[in-house]
Amino acid sequence: MALVTGGDGVGVVLLGATGLVGQAILRQRGTHPVHALVRTPDGRSWGDGVQVVRGDLHGIPEALFPSHPYVVLHFATKPRDTDGTGFDWTNVEGTRRLLSRLTKDCLGVIHGSSMSVYGPGPHLGVTEEHPLVPVTPLARSRVASEALITKHAADAGLGAVLLRPRFLIGRGDRFVLPAMVKMLQRRRQLGADSVACSVIDVDDYARIIWKLARRMAEARRPEQWAYNVAYARPLVRSEFLGTLVQGLGLPEPVVKVRVPDLLLNALRDAPSRRAQALAERLELLTRSQCLDVARLKAVPGTRALLARSPVEALRAALDTFRS
Repeated sequence: MALVTGGDGVGVVLLGATGLVGQAILRQRGTHPVHALVRTPDGRSWGDGVQVVRGDLHGIPEALFPSHPYVVLHFATKPRDTDGTGFDWTNVEGTRRLLSRLTKDCLGVIHGSSMSVYGPGPHLGVTEEHPLVPVTPLARSRVASEALITKHAADAGLGAVLLRPRFLIGRGDRFVLPAMVKMLQRRRQLGADSVACSVIDVDDYARIIWKLARRMAEARRPEQWAYNVAYARPLVRSEFLGTLVQGLGLPEPVVKVRVPDLLLNALRDAPSRRAQALAERLELLTRSQCLDVARLKAVPGTRALLARSPVEALRAALDTFRS
């Protein structure tokens, strides 16, 4: 199971293989074999080189882990509380369970977190050194899982990479583009023209994950790092909506809605879960969410990917959206 050419080879264990990022990781794996933990593997075409193991974070079979060095790609997270049970069982306790099951051949863990750990915006060029001030239950669960991974890695002498993107676009996106398109169809715009956000195509994200996995496999000594992940230049709202209008033939917005801080704070502090979810959605759409990616840009092989124009990436994503 070779991740890099030469040597004894390094395995890859993927959790969250059926999700948006997991599917992109598999598309970008090249010839690298993968062990994938999947709750319901039936009815999918996994392709050669993907060994599917049935299970979940709370029921991990021993067969998931290869008997030689491997890197764990942990993207089995719960991003939305559709069943009302909260996030901790999957995102925190599931991560704790995973860490307790790692074998002696594990070299480290790459984990898909989020920019939400930095707290409410606006954020303009926020770095990884920014204090972690999560305000939503989801963000708090992400901070907790990050802390578990970092401590376990430091104690066990393993590598740890915590990835913090903002918006993912491209193949499989069922949230970012659909939400923007829905607003335009209603001829509405949330937020001013100058609102900016960090984006990255999910397949570029996956390419970066593979580069970081190789780096972890080849590292002389284990490191624990958090990385913001996005194109170096953010996408301005006027560019975002203008590209959709032109590319999809949608109408220009005639109503521009601005959301005052007072309303956001009231919704966030309301006892209603629906009101809190609305506050989170409004904040994402009306406040700038921009990441500084200088740390990731310093990783060999990532500079060209991060230099890609977000407008060009958005235009490419529209092809996938149309299909």
